[in-house]
Amino acid sequence: MFILYYFLICFTLIGYGFILSKVLRLNFYNYGFLGLLGISFSTVISYSTSIFFVHNYTFNSIFLLLGILSFLLNFNKNLKYKKNILITLIVFLILLAFIFVGKNHDDFGYYHFPYSYLMTQMEHPVGMGLLNNGFRNHSSIFFLSSLFYLPKVSFYLLHITPVYFLGFSNLILFNYIRNKKMFENLKFINFYSLMIIMFINIFFYRLAEHGTDRSGMILIFILSLIALLIQNIKDENRNKNLFYFISIISVLIFSLKPFYIIYSPLVFIVLFSCFKKKLIEILASRSILFCSLFFFFVIFYNIINSGCLIFPLSISCFDGFLWSLSSEKIQGVNTWYELWSKAGASPNYVVDDQLEYIKGFNWLPNWIENYFFNKVSDFLLSIFFVIMIFWMIFFLNKKKKDKKIISYKIIYLYFVFCLIEWFFKHPSLRYGGYHLIPILSFILLSLSFNNLDVKFSEFLKKSSIILLITITVFYGRNINRLIKEHNLYNYNPFKSYRFIYDKKFYNRYLDVIKKNSFGYKYVDFLGKEIMVIQRIKK
Repeated sequence: MFILYYFLICFTLIGYGFILSKVLRLNFYNYGFLGLLGISFSTVISYSTSIFFVHNYTFNSIFLLLGILSFLLNFNKNLKYKKNILITLIVFLILLAFIFVGKNHDDFGYYHFPYSYLMTQMEHPVGMGLLNNGFRNHSSIFFLSSLFYLPKVSFYLLHITPVYFLGFSNLILFNYIRNKKMFENLKFINFYSLMIIMFINIFFYRLAEHGTDRSGMILIFILSLIALLIQNIKDENRNKNLFYFISIISVLIFSLKPFYIIYSPLVFIVLFSCFKKKLIEILASRSILFCSLFFFFVIFYNIINSGCLIFPLSISCFDGFLWSLSSEKIQGVNTWYELWSKAGASPNYVVDDQLEYIKGFNWLPNWIENYFFNKVSDFLLSIFFVIMIFWMIFFLNKKKKDKKIISYKIIYLYFVFCLIEWFFKHPSLRYGGYHLIPILSFILLSLSFNNLDVKFSEFLKKSSIILLITITVFYGRNINRLIKEHNLYNYNPFKSYRFIYDKKFYNRYLDVIKKNSFGYKYVDFLGKEIMVIQRIKK
């Protein structure tokens, strides 16, 4: 049932993508685009229902059934839909090794699982941020995951959500890699797509490390790709279609991790640089209305969890709610995040004068010694190795054609700005380096390939080699991981799909809520009694 549900959820999400694309009047035939639209729509469904309904077996089975029904009703309407199903099945078959996990990341038990599982047992309460720091800024991935609590497999699908972000992104990238018309006019898009698909599948190969970060990073790669594409194609209708797509995806990115809001201005850059004469038409469109609704739900759940629009940005916080946190607490968390990212704290040590440490460049020597030469340098070498592979396969002994002008500077400069902000404020790879460094490197490399005298048939052959290398490394690393998990935890994916589950630890917050439920306040919200968690003694 585990594998069957895995594929059913895939086509369910595509089914909801069909629904959203029709409502918003978007024209997409690639299942990657439809899948990400389906993820966005499903997330909004979860947002809009979790405060009123429990996402139990009945609710989620109906959700699954409606999505499959939508897929089946739309599947036969266009030949392009039928052609896409084979590559979709192949991509998700390849990713099967990704979803079998013996032990999840520590954060999964700390707050990922408890948040999603709570919504399968009760309606979403107010004030969850009082229970756990990880609850204060929710991630939409928890809401989406709560819809995967299904009969026969119970909660053992709650961890696989990142595979759909990776799988649907792979479908989009593969579509651009194989696009001959694109190659004839903007071959840097083909090259950039190939670089991205190699990177995300080799470097983000391990499900347990995805958390709420990697899925957002993958979407930021897609955002950068589509933004560059819009800047360089002249088809107005196609451009508007793609713009509406990245508008929705930008909100999805923000919903996954609040500090990813820094990438939202990229959408406005594209809007004002490419659609000056269509501003009113675009801003009044159904797609922007959907984005506004999506954005509202993200902010709504941030507020009812922590009392902040974006936690721990103190200027966005309100202190008048029953569940509001003190300004000292908020500032303390903000300082801790910056301290951690600047190598001032780890599981083994914490610097003495924390505020002095994060001032100016006081942190830099220690960061270089304990973080740069531990993680960043290895990552940079890996990026350099990827660049050298492309250089040797495509660039050596190739003649250059006349240079073609490509519009990229404003987008590139914005990512440079994001890199600078990352370095000064939170220079941890998981907070930006894992995607900003390769994005900036790959854009320049793909632009240098744009003027190469290379035929599409040759590009396809060489890209097939790179894709084969990618699949081999992806499987090699996952098989090695599974062998280690078998040795450490006696995990055997051929016998069981179940990850290690500590019931007492994973369910501790649900138990706390049930234990104190009679002492909490209840407020009427649209005719529904909503629980408000108040401060409790731990």
